Amino acid sequence: MSISLTKNARVLLSQQLYNLLDVGANSYLPASRQSYLYAVLGKQIAWNDGTEVVPAASETQNELYDVYRNGMFAKQLSYDNASLVTRRINWTSGTVYNTYDDAVNLFVNDEIDYYVLNSKDQVFKCLSNNHGATSDYEPQLTLSSTSLEEPYLKTEDGYKWKYLYTLSAVQRQKFLDDDWMPVTYNKFVRAAAIPGSIDIVQITNTGNNYTNGSIQNIISVDGDGTGAILKANVADGHIVDIIIQDRGKNYSYVNLKIDDITDGIGSAATAEVVLSPSDGHGYDPVYELLAYNIMFNCDFEASEAGLFPTENDYRQVFVISNPKTYGTSSLLASKTSTLYTKIKVSPGVGIFNNDEIVYQGTTYSTSNFTAAVVAFDEVKNELYVNNVRGVINNNGTIKGLGSGFIRVVNATTPPTMQPYSGKVLYISDTLPVRRDPAQTERIRFILSF
Repeated sequence: MSISLTKNARVLLSQQLYNLLDVGANSYLPASRQSYLYAVLGKQIAWNDGTEVVPAASETQNELYDVYRNGMFAKQLSYDNASLVTRRINWTSGTVYNTYDDAVNLFVNDEIDYYVLNSKDQVFKCLSNNHGATSDYEPQLTLSSTSLEEPYLKTEDGYKWKYLYTLSAVQRQKFLDDDWMPVTYNKFVRAAAIPGSIDIVQITNTGNNYTNGSIQNIISVDGDGTGAILKANVADGHIVDIIIQDRGKNYSYVNLKIDDITDGIGSAATAEVVLSPSDGHGYDPVYELLAYNIMFNCDFEASEAGLFPTENDYRQVFVISNPKTYGTSSLLASKTSTLYTKIKVSPGVGIFNNDEIVYQGTTYSTSNFTAAVVAFDEVKNELYVNNVRGVINNNGTIKGLGSGFIRVVNATTPPTMQPYSGKVLYISDTLPVRRDPAQTERIRFILSF
């Protein structure tokens, strides 16, 4: 038995996750069907006892619990800061590009270069490479070159390119990098797309002894669609080109029959039809370019209005879907959220060190509460901690394991996100990234299906 997950399934899954970001849609849905995604920065503690060797990824339940414990601050991912993306392929002169072919599984090899991004941020799909020639003329859409409704643009090197869309300035700035490019669609190209049309016919044998003529009516189209009309250009007895007078529509298969005109003796010519996608070329570039990846941009702006201490670093970025509000069964819907516990302590001498362990109890080994320091505000006497184990005792003392300093706990504020709620969808472990109180940090990451 052979079972496979199709490329369409992977694209569909990526689209569904992408659509979860449309917060506007949540206002029209019952609470049970609303969805939110959050990006979280975490792990201020050094890897592997200070060696900073990033460990191999693991998805054991214990590891996932640790991800939550290491969390510090979360931001809701927005629809405007995410995009479906695919592998970036820049047009380069002298390259032989692959052609789109309905008989080729483009999903098997991610190195099949059948589309390009040109220097004007226009995206084209290659429909014909002139029998394996190099591409020496960059495809460009101009007002004088072709309309968006045309089946393709033919360049001087014999290539035939289908224009798909142009990146906006915002898309370029947010989602275009050296490896990835955003995928969208052009509404005019979409409106002009013809499902199951015949856009390309490749001559596989020119035959012999056909009656010469520039528009010979010698080709019959046998298929399950309608309307296609093909004519032959015959020179010196050979079929040198096939003219598509009408592309037809709704074909899922086509067989061509070539018979010379009455009393003609031509024979042996053959040709193959390359059918468009089921919706037509350019209708849905997300599927046509296999955009089963989502790029996220999430900006962490300095201290986020005082909610996120900037005095430490982070080593982990993760994404959570549908966490709960602390102490409730309700979905968390706020734009920002905390995963640390804030402890208000009494004034005193000395400060707690970042990353050190604090505890309550006679000794650390017998303590009933431990946590790791995210930051300490010595002006406000506020201690931010994560990796909490046990229950803190208000009015009791708390001691730094490394610093030895002791303060009295006056009050505690729990996280706004319920620990261990929701589902972890993505984890990225990195070397330490130092936060800066004067800058915005843009976190960019890819989810692939």
